[in-house]
Amino acid sequence: MHSDFIKQTQKYRERLVARIFSYLSAEHPASLYEPMRYALQDGGKLLRPILAQIICEAVGGDQENVLNAAVALEFVHVFSLVHDDIMDKDDMRRGRATVHKKWDANAAILCGDAILIKAYEALGRTTAVHLSQTLAAFNRGILEVCEGQALDMEFEDRDDVSLDEYFYMIDRKTARLFSLACEIGALLGDGSAEQIQGMRRFGMQLGRAFQIQDDLLDLLADQTTLGKDVGSDIQKDKKTFLMIHSRQHATPEQLDQLLLFVHKNTLSPHEIQHVISILNEIGTIAAAQKQVQDALEKARQSLQLLPKSESHLLLSNLLDMLEHRTY
Repeated sequence: MHSDFIKQTQKYRERLVARIFSYLSAEHPASLYEPMRYALQDGGKLLRPILAQIICEAVGGDQENVLNAAVALEFVHVFSLVHDDIMDKDDMRRGRATVHKKWDANAAILCGDAILIKAYEALGRTTAVHLSQTLAAFNRGILEVCEGQALDMEFEDRDDVSLDEYFYMIDRKTARLFSLACEIGALLGDGSAEQIQGMRRFGMQLGRAFQIQDDLLDLLADQTTLGKDVGSDIQKDKKTFLMIHSRQHATPEQLDQLLLFVHKNTLSPHEIQHVISILNEIGTIAAAQKQVQDALEKARQSLQLLPKSESHLLLSNLLDMLEHRTY
């Protein structure tokens, strides 16, 4: 992320990390708690729980009222990543071995399950007046994340996935947790019904932009910065925006060239550049960048529901930062 935004949100990050690890004081059995702490120390951006805190303040609330729910959001996010890595057979995440690679699949499954339980422990500390509504939103959101992951897995065996299906999937798998964070932030900040719905829309568009950027960065980012193999989505024939759009718009010759790189064990830098060249010819990369811009613009429109404040400015800065992120 952009260094200015990291500095501007340091106070949120420090409070959040301290609260996260207050839930992980147990040491025994080490086979459970060491993987849990490892998973939660992976250098993630903490965007979702930070968003919840900022939006809580932006609607006039006290961030202390949302802090435990923000911790629950991060627990759920990490739980989903630990299990996704097992399903996707990914060995690296953010430059480190995944939990199932460092230990084994059984340890990773149990680690993810325990982190989810901790999420509900944290959420249970929400003030009683908001607990029922927050819990309902939380449960709906998590179920939709699972639905999105199920669709993503189904798409692996299909070559006819449409862009509409792709958007439906990412609006659940990725964007829903962003929208949940924003919705809960507004709810626990005692925002108006209009602000709560508006922040949910804000998070959905932000999450959509974030996922399409991830699709782009898989191909365009520097491998050291990305923390995993560049081009892994191509190798696995993941149904990303790039792969779906190119299948729909490529000439037969372009598609034949592109499919030469699918399911290869490794892609050299030269091959990556060849793939990028083909996608540029098709217009796929430009189309993906336009989708990111459109989603971020819709997110900016939702911010008009918030009063001008330091927190409002932070959210605006976040959108500017996301527009240019490199990992």
